This record gives sequence, C-alpha cells and structure tokens, in this order.
Amino acid sequence: MLAAGLAGGYYTPVNVDSPESKLRLIAGQLQPEVIIADSDLSAALVGEAPGASVLRPSGALDAIPADGPGRRHQIAYVMFTSGSTGVPKGVVIPREALNHYVDWMHTSRMFNAADRVSQYINIGFDISVMEIYGALCAGATLFPVQGRADRLFPARMIERERITVWTSVPSVVSLMMQAKSVTAQNLASLRLLNFCGEPLLPQHLRAIFAACPQAVVQNTYGPTEATVSMTSLRMTASDYDRACRANVALGVPIPGMGLHLVGGGHPGEGEIVITGPQLATGYWQDPQRTMEAFRDVVIDGEAVFGYFTGDWAERHGDHVFFKERIDFQVKIRGVRIELDEVAAAVRDAGWPVVCVLGRGAGLAVVVEHDLGARFNERRLADALAERLEPEALPEIIRVIDRMPLNENGKIDRNAVAAWLDADKLAGASPEGVNRGDGQPCPGSRHRSSSIGEAD
Repeated sequence: MLAAGLAGGYYTPVNVDSPESKLRLIAGQLQPEVIIADSDLSAALVGEAPGASVLRPSGALDAIPADGPGRRHQIAYVMFTSGSTGVPKGVVIPREALNHYVDWMHTSRMFNAADRVSQYINIGFDISVMEIYGALCAGATLFPVQGRADRLFPARMIERERITVWTSVPSVVSLMMQAKSVTAQNLASLRLLNFCGEPLLPQHLRAIFAACPQAVVQNTYGPTEATVSMTSLRMTASDYDRACRANVALGVPIPGMGLHLVGGGHPGEGEIVITGPQLATGYWQDPQRTMEAFRDVVIDGEAVFGYFTGDWAERHGDHVFFKERIDFQVKIRGVRIELDEVAAAVRDAGWPVVCVLGRGAGLAVVVEHDLGARFNERRLADALAERLEPEALPEIIRVIDRMPLNENGKIDRNAVAAWLDADKLAGASPEGVNRGDGQPCPGSRHRSSSIGEAD
C-alpha cells in the first residue's frame, strides 16, 4: 500500500479469505500490472490478468524494481465492494480525497505517537485506512491481529497488546458482549474507541462505559464512496445519552464535507447526500452506475456535486440519526415499514443481535440466542406488540446460535435469508420457533455458517 503510493501508483487491497471467484472477478476487472500474493493465490489471479508481474511477500525485497511512468497517478486506491448484482464494484478513491481524510485525522489528533493502535480490520475493507494511515502518519504503533482467536475474542487482544486506540464496526462490540469480555480488565488500556460501518447502538455505549469510563467513543459515518468516514461525534461516559435514540447519532460533518437530507416526505428526514473533497470519482469502468450515484444536488439554490448514498436518515435537534437503507424499506398491507425500526424494537426487548427480513407478505425476525437455553418466543412477541404497529409485527420468529457475518464483520443478510429458507424447508413451524408445548420445532437448531473473518 505504502510502496504503491510512494511510487506514484495506486493499489487494490483484497481479503484473501474471500471466495476465489470474487478475487478472480476483481483481478479481471482491474487488470493490475503487479500482483503481490502467495503462490496459490497469485497463480489463480494471473489467469485473469496475464500481463501482471507477480511478487511474493517472502521475496518482494529481492525483486527488481519495475520501471514506472515517472508521474504520480491521481488515484490513491480502488476498493472493491460487493455489488447488488453479485459482481464486485470498484470504488475509485483519488489522492485528493485520501489526503483530505488523513489531514483531518491529523488535525483532530485522533492518534498520537504514544498510541498502540489496533489493526483489526482486514485491508480489503476501507475502515482499515483509518487504522493504518491514521496511526502511521501520527507516528503511532500498529498491532495486527495474530490469528483467528483475535478475530473471535478481540477484547483479549486489547488486553494483551495494551491497545490504546481501537477501531471496528459496532458488531464487534456485540461479539465481545456475548463473550462477556467487555470488562474493566480487558479494556483498561483504552483511551479512544472508533466506530464506523454500521449503526452504533446505545447498549454498546452502556457496556463500554461501564467497563472503561475513562475512554472516549467516537462514532463516525461514511460509505466507501466518501473515503472511509466524513462525520465525527465524540462521547464520554457523562454525556453519551444526549446522542442516543434507537441508535447513536452520526455526528457532524468534518471540515470541508457536507451531509444533506434530500427527498424526504416529512421535514427533517431524507436520503443522505454527501458533498465535499473526499468523494470517490466513481466506479471502476462503470459509467452508468457512476452517473446514477454521483450527480448534482441543489443545496441552498446552488447545484453541488454529490454522492447519493441510499441511506435514509432523520434529524432531531442538532443530531442526525440513521434510519434505514432505502432498499430495506418494505410495504406490508400498504404501510411502509422500516426494517431497522423493527430491529431496534427487538434490541430494546433484550435481544441485541437481530436481523429483520421481508418474507412474502410479512416480516421475519431472526435473533441470536444460545440454543442450549430455552427461548421464550411469547415474551418477545408480547414485547414487540407494545412497541410496534400491527403491520410491523413479524409473522416468523427464529433463533440462530451464531449470526453469520460477512467479510466486513457485519451481519450477512443474504446468509441469514438462505438459512431461514433452509430452516423452513427443514420443517420449522410457520408460527415461530416454539410449538404450543414450548419445545423447539425441528430445524430451529440448525447452525448458521460460522463467523467470517472481519474484513
């Protein structure tokens, strides 16, 4: 990554634990000049990019340097994310955008030279840019994960390495909470926790501040198309509740960036549109998709170039709160239902790890629960009846012993949907997990796919 930038080129990081088919698609689209990978992977990728030179990590220092064009490319990196069609889409981040983001991390003093910074995020996920560039440009020390155990038990890594600055998606806190590892001993070294990538929840903050009241939590928001993140909200144990509703406020835009709510049917809500110098230039060799997402938006009577995120949010006072992906909204008997609102009600009822899906003419709720313990479906159903409109009440409730996560450490909705369909075929009762006699239905104990490497 650093060598590519210093040489004037650009790079594409990938998660080596991704399916080989996905990595082949990326190599085929990108047609790289150099591939740095071990023998097995490089052999597979060269088949898609036959013009590429191959450097193996163990022998890279002995390689003859390639002659470059003698100029600095405007692109910093191309980050491939999962596309809705199944074909990865490459987000093109220019050097100007990366420079702006790194400058903000420096001026905001997110890291300092004395910090011991986690490198938990896989480099194929753009939040790793926050860890790597933020730490190294401040003179801090990076501590990469040492294996799968660190992925599954990150709090142990924090305690072992005496991490002072931690960065992850909020789902990792749920993982630590379930392992009962959010303790004063494990988190004693932390001074700052950075979160990005999905909604941060009030229960995450309560657990963190109960264990380490001395820490500061920074919530950030930003899709890959806006160079990692473009808002900031810092909270302490004494003031975090001011920024909490169903989830935690997104924060205010960092200098130079703009966050606008556009197209809402009611004042104070709408789709998030981002403006400013951190925007990607578009999608790799995909002008149609680029024109759909990157276009002018009228702000205060003036046309400004913006990125339409597909995220729906609402403003309450000084804070903006994420509500739902536009494509996660469904209509039940003519009423628009936001799946995240249902998920928030499930979390409030005591089940923090949940996935809500539209299924047929109704909703399905899947909650993570220890299958060695009895699950009281009636208690959850009664709690939801007190919190939701009748149209939003789920017709199906299932429990899963381990929620499948995608490469980025987020809940894998497609995998949950596939598990749910398989569970139904296995004979689970359509009314829910438990029969009238309280015994689990056949199929309800099917294990999900194992937790994926956070990327």
